[in-house]
Amino acid sequence: MKSYSVLFRQYLRGLIILTFIGGTLLLNACAASAGYNKAKMDTELNQKITRLEKENPDSIIQFTGKTKGEINDQMKAQLEETGVTVETVAGDIFTANGGTESIKKVTLLEFVVYLENVKKLDLK
Repeated sequence: MKSYSVLFRQYLRGLIILTFIGGTLLLNACAASAGYNKAKMDTELNQKITRLEKENPDSIIQFTGKTKGEINDQMKAQLEETGVTVETVAGDIFTANGGTESIKKVTLLEFVVYLENVKKLDLK
């Protein structure tokens, strides 16, 4: 009788450990797919992304970004690997456009400091 009790406790312990490990892996996978750094975006861009994800996730958004240093070819390539199209580069500033998921991926790049929604200029 005692041996069944020991086996049952070991079985439960193993089941709990497997559940914990599986849950941790699942949470990490979900966080990685939805993860982005909101702190790197201005409020207007963040709100626009949130709204468009619900209304029209295929929309293209124009935005401006700042990096830690002058943008080189490797940095530009990494930006474009996220799915955005880099339009202009001037020192550590760039303009680009892309979908909501691509812009979120840009916030995960270590060298990207800040992103903001493009401001429309009134030239009147």
